[in-house]
Amino acid sequence: MTVLSLPSLIPLGRRAGLLILLAGLAACSHLPHMGNGATTPAVDEGRLVLDTIAYAQKTAAASPDTQRRELNEAQQAFGREHSATNRLRYGTLLALPTLTLEDEGRAAAILEPLTATGNGPVRQFAGLLLAQVTDRVREKRRSTQLKEQLAQLKAIERQLIDRGKAGK
Repeated sequence: MTVLSLPSLIPLGRRAGLLILLAGLAACSHLPHMGNGATTPAVDEGRLVLDTIAYAQKTAAASPDTQRRELNEAQQAFGREHSATNRLRYGTLLALPTLTLEDEGRAAAILEPLTATGNGPVRQFAGLLLAQVTDRVREKRRSTQLKEQLAQLKAIERQLIDRGKAGK
């Protein structure tokens, strides 16, 4: 009985071609699966972030009534389905620094879960918004603290002026 080895079964030219084909397939193994012409999740996340930015710009430039209407629609959509899309849209509107929409506490609560998972564009954008919201909260606290200190200094100044008038 004769045992045939792989080299004797496949001619040298075909072995080289097969080796090149396998090396090419191995090199492509790290690429995401495209499926039935569908886009990859990273592309979808990138598109979601771009669409959300465009939506936020349009809403920020709108009238206060339109801003409130868009915020209510985003809130209702998020209430129906807590998807990343609805969460990002609602959180972005809440994070807008406009007098009509701004709500840092709710924005942080809505955006925080998006920063906990993944490493794509949605997480990065949510992290950016969350950092901006956190900075605004800190600055508002600092502003309030400084206003209180100013009020205290003015009260002390009035007391000193009153004492000076009473001593004369």
